[in-house]
Amino acid sequence: MQHASSQPSAFYDPLHHPYPDPQQPHAPSYWQQHSSTQWPVTSHSSIPAQAELVVIGGGYSGLNAALELAERYQQQVLLLEANHIGWGCSSRNAGFAMPSTGRLSYAAWAQRAGEATARAIQVEYAAAFERLQGHLHACPEQLQQQPGGYLKIAHSAKAVALLAKQFTALHHYEPQTRWLAQAPLAELINSPQAHAAIHFPHSYGLNPLLLASSVARQAAAAGAQLVSHCPVQHWQSLADGRQQLHTPLGTVTANKVIIASNGYTPNHLHASIHGRSLPVLSSVLVTRPLRADERAACGLSGDQLVMDTRALKYYFRLLPDGRLLFGGRGAIRGKDANKALYAQHLLAGLATTFPQLASLCAEPPEYFWSGWVSVALDDYPRIYSPAAGIYTSMGYCGAGVTFSQLAGARVAQLAMGEKLPELPFYQSALPRIPLPQLRRLGQWAYYQWARWQHN
Repeated sequence: MQHASSQPSAFYDPLHHPYPDPQQPHAPSYWQQHSSTQWPVTSHSSIPAQAELVVIGGGYSGLNAALELAERYQQQVLLLEANHIGWGCSSRNAGFAMPSTGRLSYAAWAQRAGEATARAIQVEYAAAFERLQGHLHACPEQLQQQPGGYLKIAHSAKAVALLAKQFTALHHYEPQTRWLAQAPLAELINSPQAHAAIHFPHSYGLNPLLLASSVARQAAAAGAQLVSHCPVQHWQSLADGRQQLHTPLGTVTANKVIIASNGYTPNHLHASIHGRSLPVLSSVLVTRPLRADERAACGLSGDQLVMDTRALKYYFRLLPDGRLLFGGRGAIRGKDANKALYAQHLLAGLATTFPQLASLCAEPPEYFWSGWVSVALDDYPRIYSPAAGIYTSMGYCGAGVTFSQLAGARVAQLAMGEKLPELPFYQSALPRIPLPQLRRLGQWAYYQWARWQHN
């Protein structure tokens, strides 16, 4: 079993460490122990001195950017990953494939930017799903897809009215969504914190590690050079406009650089993006396999993805082998991520959601891990050029599994001089967070308010 105490003591924190330790192991996650992944060759003793395009980050965004550059544009692209390929949240997330990114609904987009923009964003989300489907078909295990849809549940009686209002607005854009009142919802989830729900039928569960390895194999086959254990330790912008990146495997000078490290981006990687994102820890536990009586007691069918309406949301799904995955916000600082306290917080949340699993919640989880997500000040990501010859895609707010597949391709297209769709994601920079040195203090205050509001 992989208990919280078995995790490495040194946990990378992008606000405190200049770059990730290239020798850190993968997170001790359920995915690492239960996935038969095939990775392309990524170990190298050196890197080339010159490159037209360098991608920093070997997660979903970076791998999709490298794939697009090599396959569509026939570019000789060099991808640098600080640790193992997929070491960040691309192998640590819960595997929720949903038609969204950031935190804004279609109705919110319509209010901000007009109905035509909201409809165009819906088309962009569909394109992200289409790209994800390509990766699914390229994976021998079909990403271990669980096609039961996504349930957004009202966790309290007072949350029902707001959720119903959201459903009315959503149904205008996605008429296939369904409203489930408490009685029909009880046939799917037996929980005192399931008062009503919106069902999104096109969403599905997947194995995030299989997804990362699928895209990595495709990128390598297209000709991208993937290099692992190679953090950028120092960055110089040269007088001639080129970028010089110093790594443990050598120095490379590039004409263009794509930053695709999202929540794992070091605070001072490059001045053009400094202070424009808040890295936030999301933590996940996985229990032992539930017994038949436990599954019957909580009523989970095994297919649905579930997330509640708290400000600090809980999310959960039953995995193919009968284990229960349960996640939520974790510690604020990286050095606290592995503390048993945060596993206990999640177990307490699980016990509140399913009191009938009290005996299960008294046991240590078999797996517990955490990962950084990138939160934007105004709740939606950006794909843009923060400086000449530099491009980035970041700020998914923890909802990037689907959209990052397309965003990686979009940032590659931008680097190649293509005009992107006229959508807010692509038309402005990530806003700078006021007083970025106080980001963690503000996060702590928000967490206190949120817990007071909803517990």
